[in-house]
Amino acid sequence: MQKFIDRRGRVWIVDIDNTTLRRVKTLTDVRLLDAIDGDLINRLATDPLLLGDVLFAICKPQADQQDVDDEAFAEGLAGDAIDEACKAVVDALVAYFPESRRRLLRKAAEKQRMIETRGLEAIERRLDDPTLVDSIVSDLEHKLGVPMSNGSSSNSPESSESTQDRSPSAN
Repeated sequence: MQKFIDRRGRVWIVDIDNTTLRRVKTLTDVRLLDAIDGDLINRLATDPLLLGDVLFAICKPQADQQDVDDEAFAEGLAGDAIDEACKAVVDALVAYFPESRRRLLRKAAEKQRMIETRGLEAIERRLDDPTLVDSIVSDLEHKLGVPMSNGSSSNSPESSESTQDRSPSAN
């Protein structure tokens, strides 16, 4: 059995069996068995609201015992608790299946984690790039047709020396 601790300090056991599969399907219309050959693992990892709904359905008997409704349950899912909860669901799914499918699902889960980790690393590298802001502003100026700040043309009005004074006192 897997578990996670929500941000309220409550410990939730994530155990998947046939009864749990039916309850999740009934309450969320999500088929946990789609994890073996679909994109469910990715959806759970990238959609915290879906993850919360599925988790509440999985943990509903525990929540009922503790008088925790779906809103109070969802309030406990934020920050690192989301990652812990997602890992618990995926690991519980892996444990549910017989060994032949368990290997495939474990590989799929590992690949998903690797993709997520490498993707976040790539984003972080891009955000750390010292030329990022200049590059984005330059692209934006180009798309808007704004003259470059280092270009020779200027949109500023002529200097006061080159404009003629047309006031009545100049006559």
